[in-house]
Amino acid sequence: MKVAGVVLVLLIVGVLGANVLWVLPSPTGPGQPHMPPGQSPFPIFRMGPMLHVVSVEPGANLSSRLLLTSLQGLVNRDGVELYLDQDQVKGNTSAMLSFLASRYNVSYDTISPNQAIDAYANRAHGLVVFDPAKPESIDIGTMIAAQMDSLLVGPDLAGWVAARTGLPVLFDYASRTDWSSLGAIGAYDRALRELYPSSTPTLLAILPPDRWAIRDYLIATKTFVFYFPQGILASPAETAATKRILHATPRGIPILGWFNSPTLTEENSFVQMASAEGKFVVGGQEVPNLSVLTALGRNETRSQRSPAPPLPSLENKAYVVLAVPDGDNLDFVTGRMRDLWSETARGTVPVAWSLNPLLSELAPPMLDMYYDTATPFDRFIAAPSGAGYLYPDYADPTDLTSFVAFSKRYMNASDMDVVWLLNAFTASEIPYSSRSLATYVDGLRPDGIVLDYDDQPRTRDAWVQAGDQAVAPIVRSTHFWSTRDNVLGKLDASVATWEPGPHFLWLTVYTFRFDLRDALGVVEVLKGRLGDKLALVTPGQFFGLMRQDFVQLAHGRLGEIEENPFASALFRTTLDSVRSDLREADSWMASGNPDRAAEAAFRGLEDLRTVSTEGAFVLSLGILGIAGVLAFFAGRSRKSEPKSRSSIQPGVVVFVATLVAFFMFSLREALEQNFWTYPDILIGIVFAGIHRPLGRWMDRAYPREAPLAGGLVALVLISLAIRTTAAFPLALIGALLALDTWLRRRPATAADLTAGLGFGSAIGFLGDFEIVTFTALAVLLVFSAVLARGRPLPNRVPAGGSSWFPGFLLALSLFGIAAAFYYSLALRLGVQGDLLLGIAGTLLVLGPTLAILVRRMLPPLPPRTAQIVALAGSALFSGILLVVHGTVLTVLVLLGLGASLSFAALASIDEHTNRGGEPHRALATALLFLPLLVMFFRMPPIVYSLTVVPLPEPIEYALYAPSVLLGATCMLLAAVLVFRGPRRAVVGKDYRAEADGGPVVR
Repeated sequence: MKVAGVVLVLLIVGVLGANVLWVLPSPTGPGQPHMPPGQSPFPIFRMGPMLHVVSVEPGANLSSRLLLTSLQGLVNRDGVELYLDQDQVKGNTSAMLSFLASRYNVSYDTISPNQAIDAYANRAHGLVVFDPAKPESIDIGTMIAAQMDSLLVGPDLAGWVAARTGLPVLFDYASRTDWSSLGAIGAYDRALRELYPSSTPTLLAILPPDRWAIRDYLIATKTFVFYFPQGILASPAETAATKRILHATPRGIPILGWFNSPTLTEENSFVQMASAEGKFVVGGQEVPNLSVLTALGRNETRSQRSPAPPLPSLENKAYVVLAVPDGDNLDFVTGRMRDLWSETARGTVPVAWSLNPLLSELAPPMLDMYYDTATPFDRFIAAPSGAGYLYPDYADPTDLTSFVAFSKRYMNASDMDVVWLLNAFTASEIPYSSRSLATYVDGLRPDGIVLDYDDQPRTRDAWVQAGDQAVAPIVRSTHFWSTRDNVLGKLDASVATWEPGPHFLWLTVYTFRFDLRDALGVVEVLKGRLGDKLALVTPGQFFGLMRQDFVQLAHGRLGEIEENPFASALFRTTLDSVRSDLREADSWMASGNPDRAAEAAFRGLEDLRTVSTEGAFVLSLGILGIAGVLAFFAGRSRKSEPKSRSSIQPGVVVFVATLVAFFMFSLREALEQNFWTYPDILIGIVFAGIHRPLGRWMDRAYPREAPLAGGLVALVLISLAIRTTAAFPLALIGALLALDTWLRRRPATAADLTAGLGFGSAIGFLGDFEIVTFTALAVLLVFSAVLARGRPLPNRVPAGGSSWFPGFLLALSLFGIAAAFYYSLALRLGVQGDLLLGIAGTLLVLGPTLAILVRRMLPPLPPRTAQIVALAGSALFSGILLVVHGTVLTVLVLLGLGASLSFAALASIDEHTNRGGEPHRALATALLFLPLLVMFFRMPPIVYSLTVVPLPEPIEYALYAPSVLLGATCMLLAAVLVFRGPRRAVVGKDYRAEADGGPVVR
């Protein structure tokens, strides 16, 4: 008990620390300014008469590079005359210089660094010396040098520069104890107070101190620059300091630079905070000579290399776009993208290249370099998420509207009509609100919208988004992330579900691992497997054909349903509405408005999906009704059957369902935050066992009131976990504690536990956690706890054995949740969006219900035999799931699968009980497996080949087609039962609770 108490105290302290330190609100302030969307954030620089190219010595140290970039920034601010030709940067500065000379008629000569210093030292007023022992002094020195018209230099070169130029040292960070005595946070806070008022108000920068390439631009523009670690490795104080800077600066401005990203959480965390403060990121830390590039080619409207190719006829083919991501980042545009651009494969097939349209003002030559050499197959689209990197749903609606208007101006200047959006990196499918998407549709009126860099669509893959004034088609991308086996495995799992007709695939290539040749190799394999029914198309062709397909698909689906007299009679009103939508779609198409035609057809498709889903539910309920009738008569014919085998105790089911629903709410909250909250879940599982000594202590302290005390403790801890994911371990401990104290006084049957777990999971999975829901569930929980007053029954004899096997089967019976997370299942169901969640939740209820009814219908079977038969049936249903199509058939197979798994769980709990085990231990074990199961369903399978080991294609296929894994698991479990042999049951003991709570043994 002492160890359990210490662990519990430590967990509580950790939660309090997380709330007090990590969850720090943004500071508030009156009237935070906002840059108008029609204003350019980038100052205008003018070219000088001659560009002097300074050849920087290869391997030059940081002090030398900072000296030259600061000189370049000071000089170019008044007239662009210095260009640094150097190594250790993204892109080839010599090649860019040649392009500038040929494209813009730039005249240049070459000088040495010393010649540049001698020629332009008179432009500076003095020297600013940074302190190598204080990395933040480089950023502070950058701002001071910019504002004092001085050169930035390290102490190793300060004496030499002063002697050569006669410039005085105006600021030495190391000797200024009022600065050097401050830590990094204090230094940047002081800079915010004292230096920011003299900085340009339309720009901000985050840049690691050891990065020098873009500092010429920061000095030329007098940009405020800072750096703190971001993401999971940032301390609470550093996160708070970042928020202070973001909040103190105007909304609607770009943030230049980038950050070190060792854990991959840095990007996600910073862009979330920036978006919340109305700002967007223009990534890039290794692009030199921005102060030169921004002076050339501005105020020009660019056009794609050739007019969009004509729209081909819609055929029964797979239409594929090959897309190159990451064009929002300047480092990528000048580095890796140049390598891809030089491949011989480019120009032979259509490719969608993402670029930041802001380059038309920030660095026009970077755009012109691609636009001038593009082929008709090279099409440019706006990189995430418009004119800069922003997460739309993390931005205030007013900020997003302004940003979209800002993006529209630059997309027009760059002749881009497709935008790629990114909305953070979550551990499951990335959500996008209709409000944010409608803002883009109305503000940009795009030809199409592409969503995220995700592994694969999990639920909704393509739809038509309506705004107030416009509509646009939307598609989710499928990413070629890790290996060829991975992308082929996941595409095979999808292709296996395809029905005849056109299909659309936006294939994003992870270009830091693969090139165009690798992508084309995958395409050729797909062509062979599809019988050459695959066509690579441009984004314009892709979205144009998709519009037509929505209309064609809606007509086809309507015809299929009309052939079913049952559906036509039962859903007459809905089908009349669909016919009206399709008449409207045909009218819009005839008048030359495919956007509105697709939107009307999509409305009809959504109604048709609802019809199919409701038809499947009606049929499922009919099956349950028949099973109920048969179970009733079967029960009457076998009156001698032990009541405990098949009876349902409503009080037990209500308590279990209520507690599981609360637990599911806390689990949802933990899972929906992000992948760095997953350790909280694993910590909870590791320390969950302390609920047992806590329960024993509670039984001693409150012999008759322990269920009420346990329920209240669980309610408090789960509520805390819903407030902060750090408290999830406490929620798991509290749930197990409440179950233990309650069920030791009111023994449950296998049917009670299975039904309660399924019903509670459905409520927690589907329900919106609001005050009404919380209050209703809390009342039920407390009321159930009051009814369970009494002393605990004695523990079962030790012969009961482990509860891991029945607990795992009980958790596995919740496989219906998988319908909400797997694209292959969504395609087989023919359902998308919220309907998938409804199907998943319904299966959680119908599966165990049908299993209990079937159990009452059948004659008693030995538990081991029942388990083997049920697991074999589950494997059979898993195999059938690979070949069926359509909502009704797929739902029925999923229902059979859920019932088989629940039947196996019931039999396994019975066997555990017959051996002397306590049934509620199986439920406690199931709650430990449940988070792992849901995490597995939610986690994109790409994670395993990215972080563990590359996997062969058949295993990748199985990861994307979960019924394969489930079938294999069921066969393995059945084999274990067959070869393990029967276990001896413990008979003669039956525990009941008398009215006064005292135990009786019969």
